[in-house]
Amino acid sequence: MLAGDYQKTRLDNGIRVLTESVPHVQSLSIGVWILVGSRDEEEFERGISHFLEHMLFKGTKKRDTFAIANSMESLGGSLDAFTYRDLTCLYVRCLQEHMDKALDVLADMLLNSVLDPSEIEKEQAVVIEEIQNVEDTPDDLIHDLFAKSIWGSHPVGEPILGTRETVRSFNREILKHFLDTHYRPDRIVISAAGNVNHRQLTERVRELFDISPSSLPPWKRERPGDPDRREQHFPRDIGQTHICLGTTAYAYTHPKQYDLIVANTALGGGMSSRLFQQVRERLGLAYSVYSYVEALEDTGLFGTYLACDRKRVTTAIDVVKSELLKFQDKGITDAELSSCKAQLRSELIMGVESMDRRMSRAATEEIYTGRYFPPEEILASIGGVTAQGVLEAGRKHMNEDRMHLVTVGP
Repeated sequence: MLAGDYQKTRLDNGIRVLTESVPHVQSLSIGVWILVGSRDEEEFERGISHFLEHMLFKGTKKRDTFAIANSMESLGGSLDAFTYRDLTCLYVRCLQEHMDKALDVLADMLLNSVLDPSEIEKEQAVVIEEIQNVEDTPDDLIHDLFAKSIWGSHPVGEPILGTRETVRSFNREILKHFLDTHYRPDRIVISAAGNVNHRQLTERVRELFDISPSSLPPWKRERPGDPDRREQHFPRDIGQTHICLGTTAYAYTHPKQYDLIVANTALGGGMSSRLFQQVRERLGLAYSVYSYVEALEDTGLFGTYLACDRKRVTTAIDVVKSELLKFQDKGITDAELSSCKAQLRSELIMGVESMDRRMSRAATEEIYTGRYFPPEEILASIGGVTAQGVLEAGRKHMNEDRMHLVTVGP
């Protein structure tokens, strides 16, 4: 059995507590997941989810910035966070014996952040440097520009970091209003995996995360549309041209999701993939080339990426389009299907050995589907993928008539 002992409890205030007990390890990963991200921001709030995530590390009523940073590191653990298009997460990895301390720190950050104006001002400068770093890194920048093309005017396609103008406008009042509006118990999932006792952890969460149920109406998101294809070039004085070609894709819960994942693996998921072999190994057109799938609650993205010399851009794009056309026409071979399934199976099994991966997987499955999928069930889904299903996924997502093309370079 690959699955641990999974349990779920919904507290009276709406917080969901998930645990996957793996008794033979000594470590523990705990994540506090909030169902809010960049897609939930108003235009004047662009980047506020990410900025607020930073500010949660900048002092509480009983811990200053250093005390927060040192709280888990002094015990040999780690404390970190990230913001995504539709999620924000604070997480800890530590020894099992430090569970109480980890939960206390996470609750303190979430519930007692002081949002000091002087710290806000300093962090504005830090985040603006982060935005500048993306703009100076074309292989990061292009993915923001590509998402904007794919999703059009919908906020799900906006840069997670926001803009210089919005970040400079943030103050304590704006941040506090966003926190009170979105960080509510019915939108919080606390997930833990490792050497954990569900009852003990749940009771500590009940004590520490004593948040009153929200009086606000249930949150409802607007699904993004499927904008018409377009081609855009963003001039940059750099040596290479960076290229993204792709379209919208299946949402996280789509029943054919694994067909697309297998198609993506065959097309550009590794060194043995078609794009890598054709673009890099046979023709020497690029150093980096791959395809990828991004699945969200109600939409998704399928993309291909490469970077090459400006004089070879047309050739490179034609080669990628040719590979997409071949996939639409003939699909996947039996050998490729077997190889891709083996890759995905191994990735899942090796991921089970990571408590961080277990914790994250349980949380995202709960958030997107409302249930837990044992690894054996996922392996069965991978095993059930057929060549016909992969062909249909390829025809839907590799159709040039739906493709957005974004380039960054000279």
